[in-house]
Amino acid sequence: MKISRDSREFLENLRIYLFSSGKNEKEIEEIIGELEDHLYEAERDGKNVGDIIGKMPKEYMEQIANEMSVDIKGLLKYIPIIVIGAFSYILMGDAIRGELEYSLIDMIGYPFISLFTLLLTSVLFKYVASNKISKIKEWIMFGIVGSTPLALFMTLIFLDRYYDTPTIQFGVIGNIIAIVFSILVFVGVAIWSKTWVSIILPIILFLPEFVISKTNLQESTKVILIGIIVTVCFVIYTLTVIKLEKNNVKKLTEQ
Repeated sequence: MKISRDSREFLENLRIYLFSSGKNEKEIEEIIGELEDHLYEAERDGKNVGDIIGKMPKEYMEQIANEMSVDIKGLLKYIPIIVIGAFSYILMGDAIRGELEYSLIDMIGYPFISLFTLLLTSVLFKYVASNKISKIKEWIMFGIVGSTPLALFMTLIFLDRYYDTPTIQFGVIGNIIAIVFSILVFVGVAIWSKTWVSIILPIILFLPEFVISKTNLQESTKVILIGIIVTVCFVIYTLTVIKLEKNNVKKLTEQ
């Protein structure tokens, strides 16, 4: 079914908005499917997406969202997966560096930062999906949200050094268990989400560090090499994803 680029973009933004609002995924796809049929028929009659929704996109999205119930069961399913997935990155990094030791502040702070970042990201996606903003403003907003967890982790490190709290320390066996557990989580999330993202990102982030840490290079050289390799790999991966996404959008608009 071929619809215009504007209609396709609106449907994708609506999908993001509803998903970020905690709505049921199956119900979202049903609504998107019905609306796509309406848009297709309307465009055949010479109308556009504005004629169908009859108001600002944000108001239309809010109206649909208000008519749908929040998928509490779905949220309770996603939140633990996201928190465990986020903690697995921390666990893997610390295990590779041999720094598997956590204070009470860490054990409280890590879940809090994960949930706060999840909430902040959800709000951002809803805003971007329902408002027409420039790409520069969009990138700035994503940059701010993306740097927020880093700032919170830096704050957590400061608090951890300033306040003396009980700690849990793991040995060599604990490191091995942590690495195996993290790998299983990454694979499990990949199977659950039906994407390779949760496997590719850990490889980009941790494999260069693991390999280079085994060399006899100076520490400063290791840090520089790891930074360069991770950055280059991440840029290549991002550009590849963008290219594939553009190809998918092109195919959809040509159908």
